[in-house]
Amino acid sequence: MSEKQGTVSWGVISTAEIFHDELLAAFAESEVADLRAVASRDSGRAAAFAAEHGIPVSHGGYAELLADDSIECVYIPLPNSLHGEWTQAAIEAGKHVLCEKPLTPTAQEAEELFALAEARGVVLMEAFMYRHHPKTQRLREIFEGGEVGAPRVLRMKFHFMTAEPKSDIRYDPALAGGALRDVGCYCVSLANHLAGAAPDTMAASARLSESGVDEQFAATLEYGNEFLAVFDCGMLSPLDVGVELLGTEGRATVAMPWYAHLEPLSIELERDGETTTLPTPGPNAYRLELENVCAAARGEVQPEISAEETVRNLATIERLLELANSDLAQTT
Repeated sequence: MSEKQGTVSWGVISTAEIFHDELLAAFAESEVADLRAVASRDSGRAAAFAAEHGIPVSHGGYAELLADDSIECVYIPLPNSLHGEWTQAAIEAGKHVLCEKPLTPTAQEAEELFALAEARGVVLMEAFMYRHHPKTQRLREIFEGGEVGAPRVLRMKFHFMTAEPKSDIRYDPALAGGALRDVGCYCVSLANHLAGAAPDTMAASARLSESGVDEQFAATLEYGNEFLAVFDCGMLSPLDVGVELLGTEGRATVAMPWYAHLEPLSIELERDGETTTLPTPGPNAYRLELENVCAAARGEVQPEISAEETVRNLATIERLLELANSDLAQTT
């Protein structure tokens, strides 16, 4: 249990870059999520990381952290292919789990983990921090409330550039890498979230790297009711993000959708020849994510990202990869 009254104790498996760059600030800002321990396969690295960032306890091994009875919740930012193994181990150790997206490479594996979590009475949630921010919630209100008329097209993009592709885990097929799983998953998540369903039909294409993972990906998702989502993503270009929702009577534009807590904290709404800026203030989305898990662990709320949603998204991603691979096979 946490030493701070009224808080929930956390441990982190790995000293991954996302933890260093994003989660440390979120833990520091939160009055609910109390970061108590960190683990690394290298005990010296774990100790140095803990000392540098003021984390009380370090563990020289992931299993050692899971055996720590003082830890209630575990955050897992390991490579994609290791999510399932260590999420299962954490659940079996009685820990609530927040695991980085994608939760697992396959929907079936995710279903099994959620069933295990339910049987053990612990919370399991996939980490999509953007979903917790008021900016995303306001976009859904626009989608459902008719502020742009009937939704017709959702356009999305998420591109970034890797510094060293040859050593980057996202370029390793054995670690379930690739642009779709790394950043395209945000686009799949938002489209399915707004539609409230999986696509009826899909089309996909990809450009593969020398290692065999998709380094660029594009897809079309059709949902019925004349609603269509399209996106492109990649690991070859400077950061380029954005979302546009086109309706029969207007358009909503989100300039910074995925890192939702970054500027601009607003949505541009165009209708009847006029543009209105809709403010969407809110705290660090990673902090909101942590606090949602804390509240769910206490039995106060349901996880923002449900088991059903995660499984649906993973099944969509699997199908998109199959379609892209089939297209590549036909052209070679």
